[in-house]
Amino acid sequence: MPAQRPRAAFEPISPDLDIANLVDSTSNFEYVARIHCDAIDANGLENFEKLVWLHVVLGGKPLVVEGFNQRLDGSIFSEKWLRSHYSMKTEFARNLTTKADLPLTIGHYLKNMHLLTNQWTVHNYKDSNRQRIYLKDIDCPQQWHDHLKKLIPPPLFYLNKFPDTFEGPGAKALSFNDKPLAQSASGRPISKAGDLMSCLPPSMRAENLMCYIGHEGTYTPAHQEMCASLGQNIMVEASDGSVEYGKATKPGSSIWFMTESKDRHVVAEYWISTLGHDIDIEDHFAQINAWKAAPFKTYVVEQRPGDFILVPPLAAHQVWNRGTRTMKVAWNRTIAKTLELALFEALPHARMVCRDEQYKNKAIVFYSLDHYSDLLSEAGDSGVLGFRVRLLLEDFELLFELYTQILLSESFSHGSPREKDIEYVPFDSNITCSYCRGNIFNRFLTCPWCVGEEDDTYDICMECYIMGRSCACISKLKWVEQFRWSELTGKYEKWRQQILRFTEAKSDKYPYLPAKRAKLGKKTLAEICHEQMKRRPWVNITNPVCQRTDGKNSSLKIDNPTRKRRKTRKSDTSLHGDRCHICKCAEPKWKLASCSYCNLNYCYGSLFRAFNLQPKDIMEMYHWMCPRCQKICSCAACRRDPTMNPYEPTCTLLGHDTRKVADPRSLESLVDFRQSNFRWLKKASDDEVGRLKKHQKEADEKCNKALLDSCLELEFPQVVSEYSESVQLNSSATGYFGSYSDIPVDPALENLDESFLTNPSVSGIRNPSQEWQGAPQT
Repeated sequence: MPAQRPRAAFEPISPDLDIANLVDSTSNFEYVARIHCDAIDANGLENFEKLVWLHVVLGGKPLVVEGFNQRLDGSIFSEKWLRSHYSMKTEFARNLTTKADLPLTIGHYLKNMHLLTNQWTVHNYKDSNRQRIYLKDIDCPQQWHDHLKKLIPPPLFYLNKFPDTFEGPGAKALSFNDKPLAQSASGRPISKAGDLMSCLPPSMRAENLMCYIGHEGTYTPAHQEMCASLGQNIMVEASDGSVEYGKATKPGSSIWFMTESKDRHVVAEYWISTLGHDIDIEDHFAQINAWKAAPFKTYVVEQRPGDFILVPPLAAHQVWNRGTRTMKVAWNRTIAKTLELALFEALPHARMVCRDEQYKNKAIVFYSLDHYSDLLSEAGDSGVLGFRVRLLLEDFELLFELYTQILLSESFSHGSPREKDIEYVPFDSNITCSYCRGNIFNRFLTCPWCVGEEDDTYDICMECYIMGRSCACISKLKWVEQFRWSELTGKYEKWRQQILRFTEAKSDKYPYLPAKRAKLGKKTLAEICHEQMKRRPWVNITNPVCQRTDGKNSSLKIDNPTRKRRKTRKSDTSLHGDRCHICKCAEPKWKLASCSYCNLNYCYGSLFRAFNLQPKDIMEMYHWMCPRCQKICSCAACRRDPTMNPYEPTCTLLGHDTRKVADPRSLESLVDFRQSNFRWLKKASDDEVGRLKKHQKEADEKCNKALLDSCLELEFPQVVSEYSESVQLNSSATGYFGSYSDIPVDPALENLDESFLTNPSVSGIRNPSQEWQGAPQT
């Protein structure tokens, strides 16, 4: 493997860090916007929902709702109550120093938090061998859940399916500003769910209402919320500096560094190209120096008791705990918009690094549509089509579009496998891909030979199989489905008819599924897999020689022979198929992408690293045009052609050794995803600044368009900025040119020049107060 770039080291935050001075002195730092929970009483829940939608979901900016400490019941949200009720409960705390789990009781941890905190001073906070014990991801006490359910606005609470009665801010407007909620004949409220996870059967839901208890020096590395979901985090209690059990405490708080959703691509590229880490791995806590040098805006908030933080989808953020004790409750919400981001962006990234998909996103789409369909039927029967029903209908349409894409991906062509060759396993949501660990909704492939102990089958999702991931057998896998195809298509037609009836849209906007498939213009995932199984060789794992499935060339070694120096350029390729135009390596035909216009061959590894092309991007096309025919080939020979405009990779690929995570029976037969694309970036001059600026420009354009497309009117004037006296919300982001001579700098940051540290103002950015005061300005 090629040498990796330098990786930025972990550097702790000093206990005496002055947050106000840090933000005031750093031009690309900004405080997170705040509102007081009392403002929800004054403006109503409907306007609050619009604020969250415009500012957090569409705008992609974090928001803090403060003042909940005045409404939290101090008799249960306290260290004393937790110790008295859960002292003997054993949890697994995370030792951040050793990266290991440590079993201990909650009582023991709470009792020793002052010792863990007092070990850190301004002189030794960088010591690498001291304990950082973080009690994270523990179950939330039921009493806390019940109290928060009455306090947090229902649309934002955990597993909210229907509007619930509550006693928190905006409770006086339970009918949403005196607009009665639409109800069915049975009395059921007709309104969209605040968390679509609630539409799943209870056994399929992911339990993500968690508590986090930390001391000075504990932290959460930079990450994005799982599956592009919305994050909610409220600090329910913290040490206040008083004496507890005869021991003095230090005031507790948490420092958050947060980004905007629109900057996710530039954040990911900066993390990889400059810091040498992958944001999808979630293993790096970036030092303050790195945030200062970043070419994007960073939002900073010091969270104290009662602060309720709303995290936008796919917005990177990290948290540092201060003081003797901080206690927080956090959960995630899935809505139709985040499902769209999950299916087309978050899950492909998670698949690359083999991260568990705990939220079962495709199943959420299916069951949410079923739930909304029932509500719409009841609304139609009662003749109620109010504001809430229209909002529900908008979500229903988006979910239907996602469902359509799911069905299209699983559709076969005319040469589909025979029905008797497809195994049926009733859906229970528990089948996951043996390679990427993603949840499988319906169709997948299974190997009849690679069955381990206790009938441990080797199951592979279609996306992974297309990438060349599979067991060592490679081919002759069997199809399995978890729903009868007639059931899925029947649901499609039922929901399609409902949309046409309620929206009065023309049928050509929502055509029959076969008509939609005919207009797709490319091969589906199922079609590619079916085609590739005919093309790829079968390997008898008891005798590792390829047995071609088409009966030609009865045996053929699939592993590349040891590469030897070629004596002549006309070496024999009859046993290997052909040579890649880029790397000149001889490969079997099934490992090469052939141009439909010039018959040149490219190996999938070169296409992935040099042209940012996944195998699926080539295989789904009926007629693929190679880079040379497109005049963008970047090989040495083509670079000498004056008519060529060599392609420059748009992002940095670190490479991941997924063998440590995937099923041991797995292999990668098309692309070695451990390899980075550093060599190709170097050929293209490795213009980190240009790539980052390009990502930033595209992000700003998409975000502004999304806000302009929204027609919601908003009246919510009580939005303020933390420490507003020292922050100008209408200032544009400018560069930071401070000297780092007296601050330890990581190797990955030492070579940054002023051009990289510059973060130029981006045209089209409006005063944030305009978004909060009224409708987006054109």
